[in-house]
Amino acid sequence: MSKLLQEKQDEPASFYLEQQQLYSDLLAATRQMPPVESLAKFEGMFFGHSSSTGLDVSPFLYKILFANDETEFRNTLKRACYILVNNWERSCQSDMVHTLLALFDQSSLKKSTASLSMTRLRQWLLNFALSQDFEELKLYATQRIGPTHPDSWSSRYATYQFAAQAMDDRNSLEQKEAARKMARRLKNKFKHELAMYTALSQSSRHLDRKYSNPTVLGDQVLRLIKAILMRRGQFSYRNVARLFQRQMASISYRDYKENLVDYLCFAIAQPEFVIALETALAQLLPQLYADQDKKEVDPSLVLRTCNRLIELLITEDNYRPSPLFERLMAQGNPLNLATLILKIILISPSSQLYLEARLASLINYYRPYMEAECRGIVQFLEICDVMFAIYSDNVEYSLVRIKLDQNEPEKMEDFHIFSRSSRAAQQRAKLALRQRQSEQVGSKRS
Repeated sequence: MSKLLQEKQDEPASFYLEQQQLYSDLLAATRQMPPVESLAKFEGMFFGHSSSTGLDVSPFLYKILFANDETEFRNTLKRACYILVNNWERSCQSDMVHTLLALFDQSSLKKSTASLSMTRLRQWLLNFALSQDFEELKLYATQRIGPTHPDSWSSRYATYQFAAQAMDDRNSLEQKEAARKMARRLKNKFKHELAMYTALSQSSRHLDRKYSNPTVLGDQVLRLIKAILMRRGQFSYRNVARLFQRQMASISYRDYKENLVDYLCFAIAQPEFVIALETALAQLLPQLYADQDKKEVDPSLVLRTCNRLIELLITEDNYRPSPLFERLMAQGNPLNLATLILKIILISPSSQLYLEARLASLINYYRPYMEAECRGIVQFLEICDVMFAIYSDNVEYSLVRIKLDQNEPEKMEDFHIFSRSSRAAQQRAKLALRQRQSEQVGSKRS
């Protein structure tokens, strides 16, 4: 047992108090000093003001170095990085993240030295620069202030990567906070750009467009949005989900699972897809939480059930695609699979973060492939992005028919897509209500 591990077990309060003091000192520096100075303090703590024969880092970190505990060093370093990231974000100094990353690319880290402690420190810093933790830092920097080099196709779906970081209990509170903020920012950015592109692409004024298509679907994204919105009124996905939820209130869990199959398969026109789905559900659902079958279904059971469905449809081991995902994707219609996932989230909104984390695992699996080799996966992810943008809480999409010949069947070309902020719509409705009430009061007085 290492001396440091023995100390952590014998005097855990003392060890973690020293560690917390390091974090507190760095946090105070980020709040009280200019960004360049707080970064210099960070560098002094972790890199040391070193020569080939000496080492001058934080006493706490020197203790970790002496004990040869690289895991504790990496965890401490990672959390310290996110203390800087979060506070630079708050002070609109996010461009400093690239400067932080550049510290790990210093040529001095690769120089030989007679000091064993310095050799160990430099190797640990180089190891961190090759780790997944460092890749997550680079992803943050890329999405916040742009790439320093061309990125792979997977960087377009960074929202899911950040959602996974925010859910991972192995990450520090600082990293989770940074990830949640970035995921929310990227979602809102995509929704805004999609709404603006949709509006401008249908306008007769095509010159000097500020907003480009945020998808890689080309103009087919307009047909996709129209196809989704054509399911209107009582047959819209949201209304069908609400009807299902009302009908499933106060029934047994066994009956809920049986009706869930009908709900998920409803209005899917591809027979092969339905057969594959029903077969998989017939194997999963009867045994799923079977000890709860006689109990009345509750929100907790719904959440757990929908999370298991997401595993079945995306990835069961949180690494490789599930057999059902590969089978459904092989049928060549990712829209059906994306629609199925939307149906699940509409009856269990709390499952969305779980879904996004699983999609992140899927992206990690396919990342080594060229985009041309996984075109179906890319198309699936694009459709998911569009669907969840349309069914988000803060943007409303609707179809308006511009050709009114009732004798002709409806065609997509007859409709225009309109989008608006739900918050703005609610504010306009409140203003209109107040104006009517004011007018009514005025008419009574007169």
